[in-house]
Amino acid sequence: MESFSRVFPLDWTMLQHVSAVVGLVAVVLGLLAFLLRRALRRDERQGRIAAEQIAVLLAGEMMARSQEEGDRFSLKESNSIKALISEAVLALNTQDTRTARRAVAQLKAANSARATEICAGIARAKRAEAEEAARQAASALRHQGALTLPRDAQAALALFQQAFGLDPGNTENLLALAVVQFRLGDIPSVEALIEKAGGKEGRRGIAGLVDMYAGVLHLRRGRLPQAIEKFEGARRIFEENADPKAQVDALMALASAQMKAGELDHALANYNKAAAICAENNYDLGLAQLYADLGLLLQDLGKLGEAEQMLLKSFTVADRIGEIAIASVAAGNLALLYRETQDLDRAEQMAHQALQLEGSLKHKDGVARANLNLGTILFEKARFNEAASHFKESLRLYEELGLPDLAANAVFNLGNSHRAQAQAEKAEACYRRSVELFLSANDASGVAKAAGNLGAVYLDSGRFDEAEEEFNVALDAAQDAGEGRGIAMQMRNLAVLSHMRGKHEEACQRLRSSLALCVEIEAHTEALELKVLMGQIGCKEP
Repeated sequence: MESFSRVFPLDWTMLQHVSAVVGLVAVVLGLLAFLLRRALRRDERQGRIAAEQIAVLLAGEMMARSQEEGDRFSLKESNSIKALISEAVLALNTQDTRTARRAVAQLKAANSARATEICAGIARAKRAEAEEAARQAASALRHQGALTLPRDAQAALALFQQAFGLDPGNTENLLALAVVQFRLGDIPSVEALIEKAGGKEGRRGIAGLVDMYAGVLHLRRGRLPQAIEKFEGARRIFEENADPKAQVDALMALASAQMKAGELDHALANYNKAAAICAENNYDLGLAQLYADLGLLLQDLGKLGEAEQMLLKSFTVADRIGEIAIASVAAGNLALLYRETQDLDRAEQMAHQALQLEGSLKHKDGVARANLNLGTILFEKARFNEAASHFKESLRLYEELGLPDLAANAVFNLGNSHRAQAQAEKAEACYRRSVELFLSANDASGVAKAAGNLGAVYLDSGRFDEAEEEFNVALDAAQDAGEGRGIAMQMRNLAVLSHMRGKHEEACQRLRSSLALCVEIEAHTEALELKVLMGQIGCKEP
């Protein structure tokens, strides 16, 4: 193999010439760099001198005017003003434009108009850049939060909060924050955000979503006419936008609210519209929700077999597509249906499944509801201690969520569990607490049942005067609620109290009045119980 030197023979003279040229170039470049640095330093020095001169001039004029006004500047204050003006002039020098140089020249003549205009323009441009950067950062954070939400709702909440903080005027950021708070069961925060969103301009589709969330909140608070109005508004918006999936969601929400309001014909018509749109668009998620809602409607109509089939379809479709929230609702509704048909073993199985699914969603409201339903089923199976533990958990969560009406129901059921275990003191405390909560929620029906049970605890303990007081509170509340059965039952309780006090005729008269009311309102089961009671204590039927 030939060596490198043979292939490329060395020419030492040429190398010496090249080295000399390279050295000369290096010296020239170094000299140019030195001259350039010196020129820059000279320009900077001259710029600082000019800036200081202008600062002295403008500050001096300011001091002169102040003296005419009777004010006096200290040396420290004067120097501070000079420093501020000097900094501003140096900033103008860095612009290195003809306009900036002209503005600096005019400053030397104490004319600051053009310089002020330039600074204002720079400020506007930089502010616009900062606002755009904030919007872009907020958008990225919102997208990050959306991708984080399925696995960690709390982390997603933090990201959505950052996005909202950077760009609070963007309705999408506000709605994203409302979605995750809704998911976490923070209803008060959702209400506040939706109220803000209602007054903001945004995309038309966002307006529909705002109406949907507002409708849900109205529905949860029992404000059915307002909920129906919002859901109808959302449906119109989604139809105008040609968004079939969103239209299905709005139709089903509307039908659900109408069903709760007793408008069954309207509800069924809207469910049929939703079913047609689902079929046209292969919308499995919509079908899962539709089957769930139809199951509830059929259950309300007393068609329990058909209702069960619809709910099972909903659960199957939701489980197949991984829609845990709908699967949980279907499982919970199946549990209630099986409880109604007294198939308590299957009811317990589905209630456990609903609780597990709600737990995986980390949705406080759903977990609280599932615990309440499971506790009710266990109570009916006479497993009172297990039932009490679920009622306690439901109570804790509802109190954390600030939902006194639902908390009242949980603590009432907890009182029933304690009473069934002959734990009179605990039962009394629970019933007292439930009366307070029902009162705060303006629920006369709840007050009637809680005060009635509290009176029964006193009656069992021989505390007749306290029992009479609570029975009368319960009777007044039942009358306020217009509940015939409740009125009849409190009349019966007062009759039993009269009997235990030895007032036989008074007891019989009250029982006859209660029986007459039950016959009038066709409360056949209660009427039969009253007849049995009258026979036991020796009262003649009217």
